[in-house]
Amino acid sequence: MKMMKEDKLRILSILSNNLTNPQPQVVDIQTIAAAIKLSLKDTRQLLLRMDQDGEIQSDMDGNYSLITQAGLSSLNAAQLSAPLQ
Repeated sequence: MKMMKEDKLRILSILSNNLTNPQPQVVDIQTIAAAIKLSLKDTRQLLLRMDQDGEIQSDMDGNYSLITQAGLSSLNAAQLSAPLQ
């Protein structure tokens, strides 16, 4: 369960970083899967679950994703509660 939470936060971080682009575009599943080192199947399942939870918006197949306001809030809350290193 902890690994899934970490993967979700890494996905939110990737999608959040995409917002720094002058014209943010959807992020494809291959980019996300490579960055978090998960299979496409596992990544797709996680993206679709996050879409159901409202943290991201994905197309019906989970191939392209964008972060939502709820996802940004989740990411910010996780960053604020993370212990300083």
